[in-house]
Amino acid sequence: MAALSGWKQFVVALAIAGVLVVIIRLAGVPGAWAPLVIGGALGLMTALVAGAPRREDHEG
Repeated sequence: MAALSGWKQFVVALAIAGVLVVIIRLAGVPGAWAPLVIGGALGLMTALVAGAPRREDHEG
């Protein structure tokens, strides 16, 4: 996902959030907990958007 442009990343993130809502509804998570579950899942997706960490230190 890190290789996609900004708008495509946004659309993919919204699509995944939509899928999470469906899964949460089917799993029977109470309505009050749904935002917490979605927020946690989207927070974990940050690693997918950011990609692998890169070393910026250049010696020499």
